[in-house]
Amino acid sequence: MARRKRRRDRRESTADETANKAPKRVARAEEKRRADYEAQQRTLTKRQRLVGALGFIPLIGALGCNAGVSLLCTVPREWLLAIWAALFGSFLGITIRLVLERRKYQRGAASGRSA
Repeated sequence: MARRKRRRDRRESTADETANKAPKRVARAEEKRRADYEAQQRTLTKRQRLVGALGFIPLIGALGCNAGVSLLCTVPREWLLAIWAALFGSFLGITIRLVLERRKYQRGAASGRSA
């Protein structure tokens, strides 16, 4: 009988310890989720800025050729506009991804999900 009581006491004490650890585990998971989200947002924002800045080069070239700067007319204007359109599309894609990831993170935080 004494063994049963000791086993029962051990089971109850481990159940109490795991109940105390659960909030810590959830807090750590939420902290990790937030850190991952912020790191991903930072890299996407850097990429967005780079693509946005690069998009001005072909646009300036195409507009400069229209203004009469002969040096900028060495590359056909259609090519410059095609390059600009590709960069602008990439910029829009990254912007949409940033918005969708932000919404996904906020929905997860509102519902209390940890992952």
